[in-house]
Amino acid sequence: MTTSTPTPLAALNAHTGTDPVAVLAFDLDADANGWHQLLPAGAFSAVDGRPLDVPGGQWYLDASIAQRLIAQAEVAANDLVIDYEHQTLRKDENGQPAPAAGWFKQLEWREGSGLWIKPRWTARARDHIDQGEYRYLSAVFPYDAATGYPLKLHSAALTNRPGIDGMQALASLTASDLTSKHPTHQESTMNELLKKLLAQLGITVQGDAALTEEQQTQALAALTELKTKASTSDTLAAKLADLSAKDTTPDPAKYVPIEVVSDLQAQLAVLSAQHKTGELEQLLADAKNDGRLLPSMEPWARDLGKKDMAALSAFLDKAQPLAALSQRQTDTVQKPNPDDPIAALTAEEREAAELLGKTPAQFAALKAEQAQA
Repeated sequence: MTTSTPTPLAALNAHTGTDPVAVLAFDLDADANGWHQLLPAGAFSAVDGRPLDVPGGQWYLDASIAQRLIAQAEVAANDLVIDYEHQTLRKDENGQPAPAAGWFKQLEWREGSGLWIKPRWTARARDHIDQGEYRYLSAVFPYDAATGYPLKLHSAALTNRPGIDGMQALASLTASDLTSKHPTHQESTMNELLKKLLAQLGITVQGDAALTEEQQTQALAALTELKTKASTSDTLAAKLADLSAKDTTPDPAKYVPIEVVSDLQAQLAVLSAQHKTGELEQLLADAKNDGRLLPSMEPWARDLGKKDMAALSAFLDKAQPLAALSQRQTDTVQKPNPDDPIAALTAEEREAAELLGKTPAQFAALKAEQAQA
């Protein structure tokens, strides 16, 4: 079984002053909002000359590297610890407890200044700081020996020593959460999973390259969008559940059953058909009476009216009345005068008179004589 090469571990103490190595020294005095500087920007080294295993002898931190450290802290389940004198690293060695002085999860990059954190101090630690019993804030971070880039933040500590125990002692500790220079199988699996998750967000990472600042921005924006959509989905689901729980029985004062509506529609259709039929018959009767419609055209006119009442009405409106059709038979044909014997002759009697060689008057007289005999 092979063992992985331990990742170098750096522990830095920060303080203020005119010391030539003040670039690494930051006092515990916070800014107005309670933020403390944890690591400086650019290239930096420890007061004892570390890192000795990095070409050029300096660590390096810029905005891109800092954003990776910030992202790691944000997605971590637990806050990062601030202890006393790095006891979290030493507890396996000395068997002493490692009480927390504070916790932090909020980090931010300040261009030209470095990486800042906003600790939540315990009451005991706050009292130590206020009384001046602890002055320095020391960072602990694994780093890449080839580049000097910090790989992640492990913890921080309150200390009174701007230069702590050497690199060798710290690197030999076996804290369970320190990363290795050569990732374990579990880390490789997590890296592959992270790549797949990033791919789902439309971000492709080549090999083991760190995310660029642009990729980190894209990933955070995509996660924010997913969170917003999830929140919207939860809201809609809650509204739907609320609506489902409410009484859905319709108000009888506002709604009627569909069966009643259908019955009313059927009755209206019958009444409408009856009305149209009566209207058609009246239109045909009027047209025949005033001579606008020949009797022979009545069937055609009735069929047209059943299909298109407007078309029939338009036709009859333009039709010219025929006087011969508008007058009654009794008005145009003179009725025979019962006192006039000639006028009283039928067509057959007139024909019989002509066959006998008599005039209508003679035939009428002969008819009268026969009637008196």
